[in-house]
Formats: sequence, C-alpha cells, structure tokens
Amino acid sequence: MTGQAKASVAQRVWDVVGAVSIRVKVLGIVLGVILVLGVFVIVQMRYVLDGALTGGLEEQGIALANSIARDAGALLTADDLTALRMLLAERRAHYSSESHNTLVDYLIVQSADGSEIVRDGRAASSAGAIPRDHGGFHGVYAVNGGRTIEIRSVIAQNGGLLRLGLSRDIIMQTVDRVTVQLLAITAVMVAVGFAAAFFLTWILTRPVLELVSATHAVAKGDFSPRVERWADDEIGELASAFNHMTESLAQAERERIDRDRLREQYISGVIGAQENERQRIARELHDSTSQSLTLLLVGLQNVKQTDDLVSVRTQVDDLRGVIANTLDEIRDISWRLRPRALDDLGLASAIRNYVQDYQRRHGIPVEAVISGLEGRLALEQETAVYRIVQEGLTNIARYAQANAVSLIVTRKAGRLKIIIEDDGVGFDPDEVARRRVSLGLHGIRERAALFGGTLTIESTPGQGTSLFIEMPVTETAEEHA
Repeated sequence: MTGQAKASVAQRVWDVVGAVSIRVKVLGIVLGVILVLGVFVIVQMRYVLDGALTGGLEEQGIALANSIARDAGALLTADDLTALRMLLAERRAHYSSESHNTLVDYLIVQSADGSEIVRDGRAASSAGAIPRDHGGFHGVYAVNGGRTIEIRSVIAQNGGLLRLGLSRDIIMQTVDRVTVQLLAITAVMVAVGFAAAFFLTWILTRPVLELVSATHAVAKGDFSPRVERWADDEIGELASAFNHMTESLAQAERERIDRDRLREQYISGVIGAQENERQRIARELHDSTSQSLTLLLVGLQNVKQTDDLVSVRTQVDDLRGVIANTLDEIRDISWRLRPRALDDLGLASAIRNYVQDYQRRHGIPVEAVISGLEGRLALEQETAVYRIVQEGLTNIARYAQANAVSLIVTRKAGRLKIIIEDDGVGFDPDEVARRRVSLGLHGIRERAALFGGTLTIESTPGQGTSLFIEMPVTETAEEHA
C-alpha cells in the first residue's frame, strides 16, 4: 500500500471517528480501555496461574513417584507382583481421592529393558511426549496433548522405571473457573465504567451543548442567551468568557441602534437645517439683494434719462453705495455657507475670525487659545474641526446661559485636541444621552468619529460643561483652493 493510499484510508477512518459525538467518543474510549485491560489481565492470569499450578503438580508428582518407586523396588526384589499390583491400585486410588489435590491417571512399572511388568489405569500414548527440564534423574513429560503430566522415576533395585501419569484436568478446571470469575469482574467493570463514562460525558457535554445552542442563537442576532457556569474548570472559564462576549455584543448592538437612531435624527436635522438655510438665503436674496438690484436698475434708468451732469454724479454715488451694500450682503451669505478665511488664511485664522464674530453677535466673552496649527491640515479635517468649534459654541449660545467661554485648540504629535468649556447651567450627560435630544452634541461626535476621534462630555447641573474632543490629524503641504 502506497503512502497516499494509507493517508486516504487514515482520512476516511478519521472522518468516521470525527463524525460521532463527544459522548460516543468518550464512551468508546472508556469501554475500549476496560476491555483491552480486562482481556490482557485474563490472558496473563491464565498463563501465570496455569504455570504455577502445573509447577506445583510436577513437584508433588516427583515426590510421589520417588516414594512409589522405592516401595515398588522392594516388592520387585521379593518378586511379589500381587502385592505390587495392590500397591499401585491403593496408591492410585488414595492420591485420586477428594482429600488430595491430584488425579492419578495411571501407574506403570517397567523393567530395565522397557517391558511392562505391572500397570494400574490406562496410560496415554507416549508418542510425541514433550520432556520438561527438572534436572536430576527424573523425567517429566507432557503427554496426551498436554492434558497429562508423566513423571518417570528410576527404580534403584532393578534399574527399571516407574511411570506416573497425573491429569491436568483439575488445573484446567481451576484456571477456567478463575477465568469465568475474571470475566464476571470485567463485565461488572464494563457496566460501572459505562455508567461512570456516561455520567462524565453528561457533565462534560451538557455545558458544551448549551454553549452550542447559545452560539447558534448569537449567530442569528439574539444576544440574550446566557450559559450557566457549572464548575470552576476550563469549561467554566469558557462559559464566563462566552457570557462576557454576549454581554459585550449586546451592549455594542444597543449602542449601534442608538447611534443609528441618533444618526437618522442628525441627518434629518441636517436636512431640515439645510432646507431652513436655503429658505433663509432665499429670503435674504429676495428681501435685500433683490431689492438692492431693483433699486440699482431704477437708478441706472434715471441716470440714463438725466442730462444734468451734477445730478448724474450724485445718482452714481448713490448707486455705488447700493452696490457696496449688496456686495457686503453677498459676502455675508457666502461666509455663513463657508468662511473664506478657512481656505485663504487657514484653520487658526478662521477660528479666530469666527470667535470674534461670535462675541459680537452673542455678547459672550470667549478666551481662545490656538496653537500648533501653523501647517495646513487636509481640507476635510479642517472643515470638520471648524464645524466642531462652531457647533460647540452655538450650543453654548442656545442652551448654556453662560457668562464666559474657554476654547482651546492645540495640535501635538499628530493628535488634535479641542476643549470647549463654559460656566453655564450644565446638564446631566446620561439623561441627555437617554433622551437623545442633543443633535448638536451628536453632530460633534459624528464629525470626530469620521476621523477616528472621540468626544468626552463632563457636565453637572449648575456647574457648567466641558467638551473634550481628540482626533488624529495629518498635515498636508498643499494649499487649499
């Protein structure tokens, strides 16, 4: 079999084994180990017990053969064969009784030339006898397929031989009886092991199955399932980690839903603000700019119809004033849409200009500290920072009832920090977050998050508010058009 074929067979075997449950694997391992150990113990015990009992039987048979050989030698010397037959019959019957742990199959007395003189019992064939080493002049053989042990002892008086056949049936019965007992013990061990393994797998797999069920629920978007911690082991740690994970996922899902809701409100607010801004611009263009242009057209028509040069100059001066006012109005509208200073002079100057205009319009003093903004940032980042400052100060003017404001904008080591503080009425950040009413704060958070930034709010009712915004920034060498 090639290596590839072996790998294929091993893979198929593993596919079969891996397809069964953990409970079946554990039960199979436990039962397999018990059965293998049981079979090994039984085989080893049979071998050792058989050897020990056979050795004892051989030693006992040698002593018995020597004793009978001495008595038989005396009777042969007296040429008393009748007494010899009686001796063999009596010894065979005596040592085959229940009082002895032996069973004598036969006793044979042979002459020196091997001819049989007297026998008692039916001897097994000596063909294929297997000699067993016991030393000395004794001969020990396994005959009758190993079922009989034949011991041959020399008769000293005539040089003849005494052959004693001892049956191994008692040994085999004893070994079989012990084997049955061991099999019964093994069966009990299998039953106990099966019950213990079943209980163990139940303990091990129940929390795992709960984890699997909870995992399927989480995969479907349900983060509510929690699993019980059964013990303080590895599975218990896994259960705790899973519960912590689902709690984190549930919290993240709630935060995502809140963000989506606030984002929808923010987008709706932005769209509404855009529409209001369009309407405001349309009104300003209609009420102010349009009237100025109409006045300019009427003035030009009057100039056209006037022949008096002095009157023409006076009307031209008036028209120049109208044009100047119209340009100022257009610049003001343009600045509100996007301050030109942000493109021409940079972020720092645009913020300073806005702070000055803010103080003029709202009458709230602002202490502004701006540092580290000598270089230009990316256009999108400059716009985001400007709008964050604008939104933060606008919120103060609308809601804080503040008497003083502090603004710090600083950049250092690739990080930009914005701190906006006021001494106004303050609020409860948790309550505001729960009611989801502050679109301005959410807009600041969204703008900062677009560039990987964060917003931290510190406020207490009656003690003012502090906003901390931090985000990474990248300097660019390009000038903004």
